[in-house]
Amino acid sequence: MLGLDASTSRTRGKEVINNNKQFGLSLSPVSFALAHLAIIFLVSFIVWNLFADPKQGVWKLYPQPFGAVLFWFIMEVVFLVFMLEFWPFNRFRQPLMGLVTFLLSSVLAFLTVGILILGFGAYEPAFNPSGAGWTATGMIVLLGFYCFGILTTSMGHWPWVDLGLKQPVVGIIEFFVGFFLTFIGYTVLIYPNVASWSASGKVILPLVTAVGWFYAVILSWLTIANALDNWPWNRLGSRGKTALGSFFGNFIIGTGIYFLFLALLKGFLIPVEAQKTIGAGITMWPAQLGVCIVFWILIWSIVFDNQPIDTIGRKVSRIVITYGLGLVSFYVYTRWFAVNVLHEAEIIKGFGGDPLTWVDLMVLVMLIYAVYFGSYGLTKR
Repeated sequence: MLGLDASTSRTRGKEVINNNKQFGLSLSPVSFALAHLAIIFLVSFIVWNLFADPKQGVWKLYPQPFGAVLFWFIMEVVFLVFMLEFWPFNRFRQPLMGLVTFLLSSVLAFLTVGILILGFGAYEPAFNPSGAGWTATGMIVLLGFYCFGILTTSMGHWPWVDLGLKQPVVGIIEFFVGFFLTFIGYTVLIYPNVASWSASGKVILPLVTAVGWFYAVILSWLTIANALDNWPWNRLGSRGKTALGSFFGNFIIGTGIYFLFLALLKGFLIPVEAQKTIGAGITMWPAQLGVCIVFWILIWSIVFDNQPIDTIGRKVSRIVITYGLGLVSFYVYTRWFAVNVLHEAEIIKGFGGDPLTWVDLMVLVMLIYAVYFGSYGLTKR
């Protein structure tokens, strides 16, 4: 994810996990990747049927608190993998390292959600579960995923590593920088939509539009960081220009992606009758389409070794492959899989579901297995 190579488990420009040879089934690169897809789907499906399935789940926690904990679990991966570069757990051998980081992330995810909902929510109505609390809590991750994640990937830990700083100092500094950026973005973009004092309509963007637009910014970031190896930002010259260009440039490209996706959704991907039912909420659907593409971008980077490599033309082919797979996934999900397999609600007959939750679950399972556990049990020939 975000420039992370699962075979050596490293963040861009610096290896962060021990490369001890692990035992496992030796597979060809294609079989290795397909085995990951099978594991990711199977584990996600089991988790869904235990905690989320609205019809046959053992514990029916969908959409909340399942969604909030899921989103914050992904956020913990950003903290441990990209900001702290697995410090101090990179000294452990597998599967101990994976187990420790998994348990720590679980505790932190539940603890964070609990503090926000049960603690802060007792004093601030916006975070109270009887109101918009679950939404307010989950939306922090929407902003934080970009504001924390890009510091360590496209921006390459600039300027801290240039000053000779090392872990855990770099991670600690970036945590506070990311916190500041997330706080500003959340206060301006999200909080007025959920705050009890906010006058109706007195917002920069309605919440559904903010989600759809900002997820397009995230998609721009992940596309450029992974599929294009940070091009064109890495052509700007100095590391400082590359870092600042990447941070601000994604807002421009992401805005273009947002309007392109909105046109695709209205023109081809969402039936007209469903659009009438969704109404103004359709402006959130670029995020529903975007998350399907993000899954394939991350899979392609982590598990498929980001093939093909080298030339710009071949890098563009990664976009064609991952975006194409994402579009197909969205179509199959909304027209069959969501309602018939996951038992999500229909919007109209033959169309429904919420790709954000299910696909994020698969992303999380992928990160836990391929990154935390280093694909333990599988080796690539």
